[in-house]
Amino acid sequence: MLAAVGTATAALSSILTDVLWWFSLMLVATVVLAAGAVVRFVTKHGAWGSLAAAIAAICTMTAIFAPGSAWFGIIPTFDTVDALHELEVAGVASIANQSLPASADVGIVYLLCLGVAALCVCLDLLALTWRVPALAGVPLLVLLLVPSLVNPTLDDGLFFVLTASAYVGLLLIRSRPSTRRTGVAIAAVGMVLALIVPLVLPSVTRVPPDSGTTGTATGFNPIITLGDNLRQGDPVLALTYTTTVPGGVYLRLTALDDFRGGSWTPSSVDMIPDNTVDAIGDPPGLVERVPVSPATTDITVANIRSSWLPVPYAPTSISGLTGTWSWEPDALAILSANSNARGQQYEVQSLTIAPSVDQLVAAGTSVPPGFERYLAVPDDLPAIVASTALQVVGDATTNYEKALALQSYFRGPEFTYSEQAPVDNGYDGSGAAVLGAFLVAKSGYCVHFSSAMASMARTLGIPARVVVGYTPGVPGALPGPGTEYRVTTHDLHAWPELFFVGIGWVRFEPTPGRGSAPAFAPLAVDDPTTPDIDESVPVPTVTDAAIAPTGAATDAPVESPTPSLDPSVGPDAPSEPITWGWAIVAALAALLLAPAAVRGIRRSRRMVATSRGSASAAWDELRDTAHDLGLPAAVARTPRQLALDLAPHVDSGGAAALTRLRIALEAEAFADRAGAPNPRDVAVVSWSLRRKAGLWRTLVSLFAPRSLVDPTGRAGVSAPRAGSGGRAASKPPRGTGGTDGPGHVPDDASPRPGGD
Repeated sequence: MLAAVGTATAALSSILTDVLWWFSLMLVATVVLAAGAVVRFVTKHGAWGSLAAAIAAICTMTAIFAPGSAWFGIIPTFDTVDALHELEVAGVASIANQSLPASADVGIVYLLCLGVAALCVCLDLLALTWRVPALAGVPLLVLLLVPSLVNPTLDDGLFFVLTASAYVGLLLIRSRPSTRRTGVAIAAVGMVLALIVPLVLPSVTRVPPDSGTTGTATGFNPIITLGDNLRQGDPVLALTYTTTVPGGVYLRLTALDDFRGGSWTPSSVDMIPDNTVDAIGDPPGLVERVPVSPATTDITVANIRSSWLPVPYAPTSISGLTGTWSWEPDALAILSANSNARGQQYEVQSLTIAPSVDQLVAAGTSVPPGFERYLAVPDDLPAIVASTALQVVGDATTNYEKALALQSYFRGPEFTYSEQAPVDNGYDGSGAAVLGAFLVAKSGYCVHFSSAMASMARTLGIPARVVVGYTPGVPGALPGPGTEYRVTTHDLHAWPELFFVGIGWVRFEPTPGRGSAPAFAPLAVDDPTTPDIDESVPVPTVTDAAIAPTGAATDAPVESPTPSLDPSVGPDAPSEPITWGWAIVAALAALLLAPAAVRGIRRSRRMVATSRGSASAAWDELRDTAHDLGLPAAVARTPRQLALDLAPHVDSGGAAALTRLRIALEAEAFADRAGAPNPRDVAVVSWSLRRKAGLWRTLVSLFAPRSLVDPTGRAGVSAPRAGSGGRAASKPPRGTGGTDGPGHVPDDASPRPGGD
């Protein structure tokens, strides 16, 4: 089972960078499966093994990810639940917003370890407790399908074959000897067909967008799938809408404002139950001086699988939704924990914010308190980003003038829009590392333009974030009020938003050939009838109300009260995704488990030989088991002597099974027709010996077996030498074994008599 889990998890290498995360997964899998195996060896009922595996999974996850909140570092408490929940939230956000291949940060590693722990408990339960090993393939298949679900092109036949081989091995070990050859043949044919048939079947074609909601569903994760959706051959209908806003509206899904890591991510994805969508809060930073106009937009979603809802900015209320939805205070994003945007029909009341150039210029270079996180950039941000920003803005003095300069720079003739150039040249994604290559190549798509402009704005001291959503789409034949707009997957888009004091968040459009740059009311002209007032001079709008959201107290914090996704927050949460320390721990664990693995392989080989009729193989296994437990098991002892020595160390059931095995061994060596031994008798005697020996000696025997290093106490692997049925090829004369019966059959000689 451990081999199957190892190969199945290795398939995730196509969507994750580095390999250190794999050692963490294997450490969890090894501990969980080993706990079940150890308890199953010393207890009578197999269900105790699965229970031990589940307990080991909980304790292991606690010890790795939140030891500071637990009793003795492994027993979880309520604080542990909170700490692990923070890691879960961080992992979900990271998965939703990283590009491929993603960096296995602490949140993702936690989610992977949690899944592997649950998978191992499930495998133990199915294969060993319920004794239905065939069903163990279901959770393994789910794990193998993860890369394909993220991107259909990421499946890997090698890992499929390796996992399937391990699964077949599990089936063969748990099956009857008479059916093993048939099982091997069926498994081989099945794997060949699984690899060849998809190559000869016709490809699946997408349903054109005109087919409405029956088209191919478009799963949505911000940034990750944006490029894939843009590059797909045929656009798929995402949604339709009508609006009272001339020219259509940009539809926002969510805002990505955390740029401290390798990619842009939202700082919060938690629902706030009190923030119901029937009354949405005011746009952050907006004051009464800024002109606004109400708008109504009716939206019908076709094929978006998303926990975020596409809405125009700034929404004030939403009606007609099914399920539970809430709004996020900073971005005014609409999200749900248990509902989906697909198939929703709803009406959005919103405000169209129309600041004038006067107001934008009057905002100056002010940054409200608490907005420092909107200025943060990663330590590994290429120097070319900041230097290019300074060069582009030149002598511009206000944030608005700097923003216009950046927008004009990207929409100028030097840059070209391309969905393939980043992929071909290896700088696809939104992370800090790709921005340097993008600014040199000057070719990319909306993710690159939006993240580059937002990063440059932050280096210039302008609060900025990246928004993911849809451009207005294509209107009907007669544009005007009530016109239906059609939005497809090719309209999926990313753009930057910059914050201006007194106005709030303002959209900009740096991507050439996509969307439309925002238009603002022009500067006022001086009225000659009022010589004492110069209307061409912008009136400053920086007030206390401009620093705090409308309707909020001026001394209230601007940031959302939702929990931070910073993995360093929380009880003893790790600060690095994975360290060499854990790799060393995993290597040491593998080294410590190596003797048990070798002994387990030897045990399996002997049990296979026993099931084929070899009594000598069964007796060798009993002799080594006794020696591992520190019981008398010298090779010089005859089978009858060894049976007498072991009798005090087994219960009544074990004694009866021991007698049957001794008789089978004697019959194999001396009888004309040897009776085949029962493999179950070996398990009964072994279990009885371990139970009598106690837990500590049993654990030592499992993880430090003496039989591997002390040749004086074991007899080696005795393969059957009979031509058929497992009988010996030759027999000594009857009676030469003395009063105690026949001696042990060595590996390299014919049966020899024994005696006292």
